[in-house]
Amino acid sequence: MPLYEYAALAGGCRKCRRGFEVVQKLAEPKLRKCPACGKAVERLLGAVGVHTKYALSKSRLNDAGMTQYRKTSDGSYERTAGHRGPKLIRKPED
Repeated sequence: MPLYEYAALAGGCRKCRRGFEVVQKLAEPKLRKCPACGKAVERLLGAVGVHTKYALSKSRLNDAGMTQYRKTSDGSYERTAGHRGPKLIRKPED
């Protein structure tokens, strides 16, 4: 079940003023009031956690047709994985 974040629209108790989290089913309606004080709350957009058991190795990036760049000491970017795009992207001159 997803974890949703809520916060008070205005005022509210210590719990909803700082924000709180609720585990809810997808089919459940959004909370409209704080369970502690009854003030109006809104559901917030939170960061999405993406977990994978696969590392982004050079061979996996190549197999997926992706390109990876790393920043060099002079501010340019050098291609470290993949075959598409330029080998080096130079830092623009000021």
